[in-house]
Amino acid sequence: MLAVALVAAGCGGDEEPSGAQGAGDSTQLQDLITPGTLTVGTELPAPPFWIGDDYDSLTGGFEVDFTKEMAKRLGLGGVKYVEMPFSGLVAGQQCECDIDFSQVTVTEDRAKVVKFSQPSFDANQGVLAETGTKVANLEDAKKLRWGAQLNTTGASFITDKIQPATEGRVYDRTVDAFAALNAGQIDAVLLDTSIVLGAVDEKQVKDAEVIGEFKTGEVYGAVVNRGSKNLEAFNQVIKAMKEDGFRDQLFQKYFAEQAAVPEIPI
Repeated sequence: MLAVALVAAGCGGDEEPSGAQGAGDSTQLQDLITPGTLTVGTELPAPPFWIGDDYDSLTGGFEVDFTKEMAKRLGLGGVKYVEMPFSGLVAGQQCECDIDFSQVTVTEDRAKVVKFSQPSFDANQGVLAETGTKVANLEDAKKLRWGAQLNTTGASFITDKIQPATEGRVYDRTVDAFAALNAGQIDAVLLDTSIVLGAVDEKQVKDAEVIGEFKTGEVYGAVVNRGSKNLEAFNQVIKAMKEDGFRDQLFQKYFAEQAAVPEIPI
């Protein structure tokens, strides 16, 4: 997997990032779900990648802004967002969309059943726990009761690397794991750092904080259906958005605080 460095330093701003237009051409695209529109699948809630209560009232977010810019550069008239459960997506189920952005880490096993785009984001595994919890190393981590979302690399990391004394629990959705933490059923949740930071900011958890992260060096890719003829066009636009700095501007806007999360040695 190719990890592309994101600029994590500096302060986020309220200004809208700008990027070059015209990097794509709608004539390259074939068999769109809705002609002239980019239909994007995801699973909500997922702040700060997706900010809003439902698919028709999204107000912003890293992947919201990213896909809107993609549509512009592809010469399309707009974007439509539709629901696609994460667990089904990574299991290879077809999405009623042209492309899906769901913070999907690229892995060899997943690449056997889904078709990934160019990497669009770098990720590590963040530890969300009750405020004041200390995890300095793997030995401390083994003592905790862990939770993670089903079919995520966080769930695999708990089983394969942490190997806690109490078997980790898995939940269908991120919000289910957060609810279990709020209820005291588990001590910590392991998910991508950017996702758990968003959960704290949006108050999806109470009396909890991101206490550290394991540097796993993962990357996200968007997912297209295996029969899609548009992957090359999507990749050209994603590559341009990384090279001209648009992607990094979005990172600073939504994830500047990620640079301050301490590393937990593996």
